[in-house]
Amino acid sequence: MLAARITIEDGLCLLLDVDDIDRLLQFSQQQDGGLQLRNRRQGLLEQLAESLQLVDLLAPNKNSPVSPYDDLVFLRIVTLSKGQKLLSHYLELLTSGSELARIACMAVFRHLRSIFGNMPSDISAVETMNRLAKAVSAHIVQMDLSDLSACLAAVVCSSLQPPLRPLGSPAGDWASVIIKYVLDRATVLLTDHHVASNYSMRNRSLWQASFDAFFGLLTQYCMSKFDRVVHTAQLQPAAATVITREMPVELLRASLPHTNEAQRKQLLSFAQRTVPVGTHSSHGSW
Repeated sequence: MLAARITIEDGLCLLLDVDDIDRLLQFSQQQDGGLQLRNRRQGLLEQLAESLQLVDLLAPNKNSPVSPYDDLVFLRIVTLSKGQKLLSHYLELLTSGSELARIACMAVFRHLRSIFGNMPSDISAVETMNRLAKAVSAHIVQMDLSDLSACLAAVVCSSLQPPLRPLGSPAGDWASVIIKYVLDRATVLLTDHHVASNYSMRNRSLWQASFDAFFGLLTQYCMSKFDRVVHTAQLQPAAATVITREMPVELLRASLPHTNEAQRKQLLSFAQRTVPVGTHSSHGSW
């Protein structure tokens, strides 16, 4: 962990240099229009990506599947609160829509459990998690469909089950929040006729493949959660309340615009299972 802490300190110093460059660009005139400073800035950001050993799964030379060893350095850093501060600031300095932003966001989505799996007891650590989720979300709302596909696919590629909790969960809802941003952004892009017409069939197919894989993960999680609840209690109204409280209903709703008929039937069937007989009229469905 000593090496990780050294990397974090070096990274924070590097980002201070980027901050200095941004101030120079903002408050002083450069003879070359700031070209040299911008190139220097980009070089520093790329240098930090190398220090974090961020893996670009979409790189032409990346033919092998993701390995747990690929993100070993990254994981050691982001599991520390100060490492999350470093990553948050790094994301805040990256240009939305850039390749580095996509690579960094994909790394976060691959490790949602490790980063957002537990609610910290320290208030400052919670604020850091909020900042990190906000930084990721800020990039998502500027992404195109191909980058959204890559991020959602990264969730499925994870070796650990992501914490798909309902929004507002006391255990922490950061992972669900940023996934919902992905689904909502894709909905906007695919329902805006002016934007959607720019996407090729390949773009749409990639998104649908990523979504289908994620939908399978999401429904499997919901089924498992449901089975655990009913295993310990009969399906009475009180148990139904527990199910509702623990189900990522917002993710299910955000998924609806991207589902096909078979997937919608699957959701309807599951919704009917989770509502006890005699409570349909009072509780309704998702």
